[in-house]
Amino acid sequence: MSRIIAVILFLGIFAVSCDRAAVYDQSVIIPNETWSADSIATFTLPVADTVAAYDLYINLRNTTDYQFQNLYLFVDIHAPNGATLRDTFECYLADDHGKWLGKGKGRIYDNRFLYRQSVKFSTKGDYRIQLQQAMRAENLKGLANVGVRMEHQGVSK
Repeated sequence: MSRIIAVILFLGIFAVSCDRAAVYDQSVIIPNETWSADSIATFTLPVADTVAAYDLYINLRNTTDYQFQNLYLFVDIHAPNGATLRDTFECYLADDHGKWLGKGKGRIYDNRFLYRQSVKFSTKGDYRIQLQQAMRAENLKGLANVGVRMEHQGVSK
C-alpha cells in the first residue's frame, strides 16, 4: 500500500515540476456544461512576492454546443487589504467563420486568454478572483470548465 502512495506522490510532484511557469493554475467544472448567470467561480491566489511581475490568464473549456463566437465575463478581484476591481473581459472562442479556436478536436476545446500582463501585487496575502458569465443569456450551454492561471511574467509555455 505504501508503495502505491509513493508512486502517486512521485507522479504528482513530477506533473507539477513539468510546468514551471505556473505559480497558480486552478479550474472548476461547470455543472451540466451550463453556466448560469448567477453562478460565480471563485479562486484564491496566494501572493507572497510583491516585487515580481505576473501574467494572469483565464482558461476556458468549451464544447461544440456553445452557441456564440465570444464570451463576456465579469472579473472581480478582491485584494487582502479590501481593495476591489471589476472588469468586463471578452474571450473569442470561434473565428468569424465559426471555426473553434484553442486546442482540441471533436467536441471539446481549451483556450487560454491573457487577462492582465505584468501585474505587480502591492500587498502580500490571498487575492480572490471571481468569474461570472456576463452574456445576455440566463444559462449558457457548452461551457465545461473555467479557471485562472498565474505565471511569472514572460515564462509562458
